[in-house]
Amino acid sequence: MNISIFLIGFMFFLGGVSVWLLPTFKLGIYLLEWDFLSLKFNFYFNSILFSFILFLVTFSVLVFSTYYLNSELNFNYYYFVLLIFVGSMFSLNFSNSIFTMLLSWDLLGISS
Repeated sequence: MNISIFLIGFMFFLGGVSVWLLPTFKLGIYLLEWDFLSLKFNFYFNSILFSFILFLVTFSVLVFSTYYLNSELNFNYYYFVLLIFVGSMFSLNFSNSIFTMLLSWDLLGISS
């Protein structure tokens, strides 16, 4: 069995378990709390479900681009920019303050 097929099946299994077990899940992480500057991240069920779909799409793009762009010169740069794009999308998904949303949105725009 190909490892990518196994990983995709495993991620679908985890997604099904999370849809069944975690509809009331909430976790908040507060990294910095100041008067006008705060770094807050909240993990709700909807944001975790969206991040699961985002992970599946990103994994598919990475696997396809590994085979398609194998001999390109700037392949490492492409991976770097793609991972910045995906990381900023994850950060935008989980952000809870205006500062983190602005930072994530700007990174998303720059990397796209």
